[in-house]
Amino acid sequence: MSFTKFSFKLNFTVAQADNQLGILSIDSNVDWDSFLDFSKWLISMLDAKLISHDMGADIHHVVFEFEGTRLFIIFEDTSNSLWLELDNNNDTEVLAFIATLLNKS
Repeated sequence: MSFTKFSFKLNFTVAQADNQLGILSIDSNVDWDSFLDFSKWLISMLDAKLISHDMGADIHHVVFEFEGTRLFIIFEDTSNSLWLELDNNNDTEVLAFIATLLNKS
């Protein structure tokens, strides 16, 4: 599995607004078929732990844990949207920290 084929960009204006909702939107070259590989790559980059992966008709849903905080990586095929989402909106500082880490990548 090659992890170097992925690219992504965070829009900090959007990220700051979405952070209040517990969401971090990601623009990337990920598609339906590459989502799980991308998720594993992102989780390993964050030194986090993969918990589970579920797939529906048009949505991928990965659950992972980062420093004791549970998060989701979600890909919606119809809109080609990818985002990180908090399990608990009280953990917005963790999402902001992740955004900082990803921006350095």
